[in-house]
Amino acid sequence: MRHPEAVALAVVEAIEIGSQMKYQLQQSHGEHDFNLIYANGRTATMEVTASMDESTEETISALRNRQGGPSVQRKLCKSDWYIHPDQGARINNIKLQIDRYLANVEKDGLTTFSSFIHAHEYESVRKIWNDLKVLGGSATNWNPSGYICISSPSSGGIVKIDAFTKAVHKEVEKIDNCKKLKAAQTEERHLFLYMHPRNYLPWIAFVDCELPKEPVLLPPEITHIWVATNGRSHDEYIVWRAVRDGCWYNCGPITLAVHSDS
Repeated sequence: MRHPEAVALAVVEAIEIGSQMKYQLQQSHGEHDFNLIYANGRTATMEVTASMDESTEETISALRNRQGGPSVQRKLCKSDWYIHPDQGARINNIKLQIDRYLANVEKDGLTTFSSFIHAHEYESVRKIWNDLKVLGGSATNWNPSGYICISSPSSGGIVKIDAFTKAVHKEVEKIDNCKKLKAAQTEERHLFLYMHPRNYLPWIAFVDCELPKEPVLLPPEITHIWVATNGRSHDEYIVWRAVRDGCWYNCGPITLAVHSDS
């Protein structure tokens, strides 16, 4: 079971008390991922997808082939960090200096920062942007601890909920997701979207922004939508859900131990 599917199983069973998520081992003919069996015996269909930046994932693969991979051992920082460089940032330069720069960010009392929001107020953030082209970062807890992890360089922008909304719409409009749910012909057809933290702007909008106020527009094949992602704390997940034409509802944050094959 892939990580997004493992997240879906853990999240749904934690929120829908008494329910069971039955994973479909046979999917060679385009079957959906799960049968969701409620506590009262009613059955719904669920397909799982992930929102990822494909170019970012390709660059991450290349980054891992560099000496030391995408991580730097911290010596000056008190916390582990996950940082997000801009496109064109020099990775080798970041690796050499990021520990010192982040230690100054910590001295300013920040556990998360966006260069677009905080650079005007904090000298430490202004310098990390001007000198290293780091868009933002969040203190976290790696296992094992003691590291600063560098995401693939990505394009930045102002953090707005629109980035989250666009990422969700991209997944609900995918033909493959709709085709699988339509074929199920159950009354309820759920799409579960795992928002990968490396898809930075949608992820940070999801974590930091308020719920969108507009009704959730879904194609007829999808009756329910779930979106989940990793929060900033260890084993923390942010979860929003909605029904077609309804408003988003915040189900989290919740704490879960998720186990997956990848």
